[in-house]
Amino acid sequence: MRGKSSVLRRLIGEPWDLAAALGLLALIVLVAVTFRQYGISNDEEVQHVYGAKLIDWYRSGFTDDSAFTYKNLYLYGGLFDMAAVALAPLLPFDPYETRHLLCALIGVAGIAVVWGVGRRVAGPRAGFLAGALLALCGPWYGGLFNHTKDVPFGVLMMAAVAMLIRLVGQMPRPRWGTVLGFGVVAGLALGIRVGALLVAGYAAAALAGWVLVGGVSAGRLREAGRGALRLLPALPVAYGLMAVFWPWAVLEPLNPLRALADFSHFHYPIRTMLGGTEYWMYEVPRSYLVWYLGVKLPLVMLGGVALGVLVLPVMMYRDRLAGDDGRVRAVGCGLVALAALFPVAWFTVTHAPGYTAIRHFLFVLPPLAVLGGIGLDRLLGWAGAWRFGVSQRTGRGLSAAVLAGVALALVLGREATVLESLHPDEYVYFNELVGGVAGAVRKYDVDYWVNSLPEAVEDLSEVIAAEEARTHHHRTYSVAVCAEPLAFEKLAPANMRWVNDWNRADFFIAPTQEDCDALMTGPTVAEVERDGALLAVVKDMRKPAEPAETTVEMARLRTGRHQRHW
Repeated sequence: MRGKSSVLRRLIGEPWDLAAALGLLALIVLVAVTFRQYGISNDEEVQHVYGAKLIDWYRSGFTDDSAFTYKNLYLYGGLFDMAAVALAPLLPFDPYETRHLLCALIGVAGIAVVWGVGRRVAGPRAGFLAGALLALCGPWYGGLFNHTKDVPFGVLMMAAVAMLIRLVGQMPRPRWGTVLGFGVVAGLALGIRVGALLVAGYAAAALAGWVLVGGVSAGRLREAGRGALRLLPALPVAYGLMAVFWPWAVLEPLNPLRALADFSHFHYPIRTMLGGTEYWMYEVPRSYLVWYLGVKLPLVMLGGVALGVLVLPVMMYRDRLAGDDGRVRAVGCGLVALAALFPVAWFTVTHAPGYTAIRHFLFVLPPLAVLGGIGLDRLLGWAGAWRFGVSQRTGRGLSAAVLAGVALALVLGREATVLESLHPDEYVYFNELVGGVAGAVRKYDVDYWVNSLPEAVEDLSEVIAAEEARTHHHRTYSVAVCAEPLAFEKLAPANMRWVNDWNRADFFIAPTQEDCDALMTGPTVAEVERDGALLAVVKDMRKPAEPAETTVEMARLRTGRHQRHW
């Protein structure tokens, strides 16, 4: 049997790798079929404008510097936005659909990176499970389509970890191609967000880990020093790419540090919900991020992560005794744990501002998925040592690994079913600890991007069409929307127009996020629901009703308009 298994592997490759490859292919097909079904987020218009302004700066011969005074977007790199603006004329889609397609494909590439890292540090099965956990994670999969800074940044940060693991395997003389590749990845990450400075710490940790797993000695330290010197060419590569995609960062030497300081002291009038309590973003409790991770990630992923953290020290100790390849795995495991846990610890210890759930920390999900894949892989490994119904004659019985594998497949399948039921609002996912999305509405930040707007507009169109079929009266209807004008205007048919004065509107569309639906009164004629959760409503304002005790300006303060990062 073992010989037949070896022949099979030679013919079709490692089965877990084949399953991962087929899964990635399925994801690409799914993205291609669905990317046009997602709404335009609150941030996308300003980000797209920023990308165009950065390109204009180059086109003008560095004279049009309007990008550096446009809101506070100059504090961010424009890599994704510039790429989306440049790509938009080349594809037969709306520019915002192009953004969604590009972001989603990058996010799928991130799942492939997670698979590769998990495979490198813990084997093919762990790699497959890591990729599956990330692909079935609602905040990640739902974010693929319009978290256009957060997802690409998360992919590049995980790619930086992958490059460092490769560098460790080539110590003390890392190859120039790998060194330059690390510089490229780091530079591209800095071209999105200054938080990519973390990779410098990860690089230092990789060198320190290489010394520790090999045994600290004077010779080992000298070799580490030579290896560090060989990494120096990565610095100008990273700096140069950062300069291309984030030119403001190099206009003055300290600008990146200014951006970092500004993000550490974010004090904008943005509200966020946590467990039914409303906070200003700068007043959230230290537990904000840990709490949100605990209720936003699938329980199977959280369980895998907990197991992964528990078994990691044992794995690393065992691997460091298993030759050079084992030592690389040990350092790789440490880097994955550092990338997953350090940012969360930093947020908690420094009491940083927080809002829109885990959006700004999506970059910890890929390494968390690797930890989860390691934990679930170890669980299946332990189960393989147990057998039920062992025959005294043959000594054979049913392996507990089979039962564990079936149970795990059912759990992962259920997560896929939940995501399908939430489509195209997968990012609103909450786990069973709060009763799913239905239990999270009005207690947590749920539909902060108002991704439910396309369905609400479609429902309103049907309501109007049915009414006009009865009355044979056709006209243009004014619609007030608790969201960005662009998101509505891209969707609205010719017989609907946006109005600023909500009290003069025929209809009112609002998400339940921050109780925006309660700001105006009127009969509800349509609702957008997912898994028993009310995400948005459409109200008919034409019938006499007392307006809500609020002005339009006060309403705007409570809407997604102020859920931006600027």
